Amino acid sequence: MITFVYKNILFQMKLVNKMMITIVSYANIYDIWRNHLWPERTSAITPTSAMIFLGGYDTGNMNNTATFFAFVANKKIYGVNSGHLCTDGSYRSRGLFVFPEYRNKGIGTDLLLATIDQGNKESAKFTWSYPKQTSWNAYKKAGYSLSSPWEKSELGFNAYCIKNY
Repeated sequence: MITFVYKNILFQMKLVNKMMITIVSYANIYDIWRNHLWPERTSAITPTSAMIFLGGYDTGNMNNTATFFAFVANKKIYGVNSGHLCTDGSYRSRGLFVFPEYRNKGIGTDLLLATIDQGNKESAKFTWSYPKQTSWNAYKKAGYSLSSPWEKSELGFNAYCIKNY
């Protein structure tokens, strides 16, 4: 829900899923990831991730093509996310970031729903992620369930979560 006041009148608008979500390039998303989502990250930021659901790595994931999503309004990016198939047939959602001034308006949830839809279109078995604890509410609203306890990671606390189709 977006709430704003114009000429002393309170307006509230519900953002309709995917109405403002567009597919963008890695170049569009990289700077947001580097400068805002993962500014302290020391490991390489790549279009795909070798991580596998519930732990471990499979570099075969790196050969898959990612889809990059942006929530855009007024020619401005409000938030981003991405997803890609993994070698086990699952779909990895990663890189969810919404600029602070647009948080708690459903944008993160809408980006996650677009990612889930893409995984379904690519015939994935399920969609999973490894979100920061601070963004868990958006994942819950998109229908994800926790699959592991929260654990200390490179940039905070994360846990595995899953969205079955």
